[in-house]
Amino acid sequence: MIEQELDGVKQPNLGIGAWVVLTLVQCGTPEQAERWIRPSLMGDMRWCQLFSEPGAGSDAAAIKTRATRVDGGWRVSGQKVWTSDARGSNMGLATVRTDPNAPKHKGVSMLAIDMTAKGVEVRPLREITGETLFNEVFFDDVFVPDADVVGEVNRGWAVARATLGNERVSIGGNKGRLDSLGADELVALASEHAPRDPGVAREVGRLVAEHHAMRSLNLRLVMRAIAGGPPGPEGSVTKLLSAEHAQRVAELGMSIIGVAGVSGAAGRVAHGYLFSRCLTIAGGTSEIVRNVIAERLLGLPRDPLVS
Repeated sequence: MIEQELDGVKQPNLGIGAWVVLTLVQCGTPEQAERWIRPSLMGDMRWCQLFSEPGAGSDAAAIKTRATRVDGGWRVSGQKVWTSDARGSNMGLATVRTDPNAPKHKGVSMLAIDMTAKGVEVRPLREITGETLFNEVFFDDVFVPDADVVGEVNRGWAVARATLGNERVSIGGNKGRLDSLGADELVALASEHAPRDPGVAREVGRLVAEHHAMRSLNLRLVMRAIAGGPPGPEGSVTKLLSAEHAQRVAELGMSIIGVAGVSGAAGRVAHGYLFSRCLTIAGGTSEIVRNVIAERLLGLPRDPLVS
């Protein structure tokens, strides 16, 4: 809602910080808020989210990156993957395992890690668009002071869940669309490439209506936040809808422009189509999000865990 009011006003692009900062407000100490919130909102401090690992993607609690207790803080070693904007960030919010003997959800802590610290290595990953938004990050005995633990030691999974909830609300509110095509852009495409095709007009109208329905649904999440409530499982609904909606929009856009989509004459549309493929994976796969909706909103039995 604030972004709608400030539409057209130049402001920093917070990227992933848009939901990490909210987590810091919810779970951080007053001292951490004093150090991090203002620089983040001003765009001087840019955050990435260090959750996924090669063996811990959809099962985000199965992390193996370990933090070992040392004088004054922790030594972190391990690997993260699919980290968006890691090369452009100077801070990262990371899940690490601080008690390897505890059940996997109980031995996790959340650390704020300086991405410029000694022992941090970022390697870019080439994507289908040709870009390198995603990265893998390696930690080789990286020191993190006690002052940079967010939340309680060994109770970081609660912080992670808050972050994931904020992320899905943000993505569901269309902040996660990034460079994918918008439903509103289909109107101009149809007018230019298929002005007399009633079938195209009908499909464009359906997706525009779907877009407005999702905006209305997202207002419920805004009302919850205004009332001071935490992000609810409804955020999973808007995240699921927005990701699959973006793919439908991109597919229709490519269909409308025809050969121009592969000849290079409509680069934005083609790029949006390629980029949209990641949206049902990023921020929680559609399969996982459907499980969350089934279990937490519909009250269905939990999916059996496979060890």
